[in-house]
This record gives sequence, structure tokens and C-alpha cells, in this order.
Amino acid sequence: GFESQAMNPEDQIDAPFTQNIFSIAVCPKCDAPFFIKEVLSGVPAEFEAIADEIVLYPAAVRASFENTPEPVKRAYEQALRCYSSSAFEACALMCRRSLEALCRSQGVQSGNLDSKLKKLAEQRVIDARLAEWAHGIRIVGNEAAHDTDTELSKEDAKDALDFTEALLTYVFVLNERFAAFSARRKQKGGA
Repeated sequence: GFESQAMNPEDQIDAPFTQNIFSIAVCPKCDAPFFIKEVLSGVPAEFEAIADEIVLYPAAVRASFENTPEPVKRAYEQALRCYSSSAFEACALMCRRSLEALCRSQGVQSGNLDSKLKKLAEQRVIDARLAEWAHGIRIVGNEAAHDTDTELSKEDAKDALDFTEALLTYVFVLNERFAAFSARRKQKGGA
């Protein structure tokens, strides 16, 4: 006769577990839907905790880029969506694409991305620290594109996303705000 080898999870009391829980919620203020993934881990009858929580929909828009050219904004928003759906290699690739679009928006179009970023620094569109961050994003993007044997970590994708946001904020938001600030100060007779 056939005897089942299936085990009741309750019989494995001390076995650590990880479980994905997907939830749909509605914002009480605007009635917009949210799709959330929680990663629950623990040991039965001892503890369980939420190890990670990701909003899968809508993709988080973390900064306002109203002065940003559409190709740059589109690439960045795609990077956000990729990160939200745990597609970390795709996120890094879209961060790299954001840099390409940033360079093009500043009139720097010839050469590879490395030389384009150096040109942005020479033209003082970005300073030395931001240039270093941009090169970091470029390298992570290259690894995502070409190193097919290594999985890109969530942490590297998150850093690439954060540094991309910082670059775009600096170039398209803060520069505009500082120009407006300087013009106001000049009108008031300030230095």
C-alpha cells in the first residue's frame, strides 16, 4: 500500500519559516487601492515578525520632479516600479538609463556613459561627490547588464535608486530653487 510522506506543519514546531502575505488595502482619505507584500518569518509557537514590507502598487514616487525632462523622469519612474516589484537588476538598469537621459538633457551626447559623466563634472553640472555617485550607479548598472552569474542585491538596487534620486533632485530641482532664491535675494537687495 501507499503511505503518504506528507508532514503536518504543526509537527515541525521548531522549524523556522518564511511566508509571503499579500494584502489589498484602501486609503481611508482618497479611496486609492494599495497592493502590499509582507514577508513574515519566525519559528512556530515562539515568535513571528514582519521581516519586510513592500508596497507593490502604486509605485512610490518619492520626489517631485516637475522641472525634469520627460525621458529622465520616465526612466526614474520605471526604476521605482522595478524596485517595488523586486526586479533589482531591472531597477539598476533603469537607474543607469536615467543617467544617460540626464546627460542627453544637458547636451552631453557623445562617448560612453563614463566619458559623459566626466563631461558633466567638467561643465559643473554636477560636483565631484555627485560625479562619484553617478559612476557608482553606472557600475551597478553595468553589472546588472553584463554579469549574468551574479544576482544584484536589494541593497545595491536601493542605493542606486537613492543616488539616482539625489542626482536628479540636485540637477533639476535644487538648481532651479537656488536660482529662484538668488533672484529673490537680489531683488530684496541681499548679497
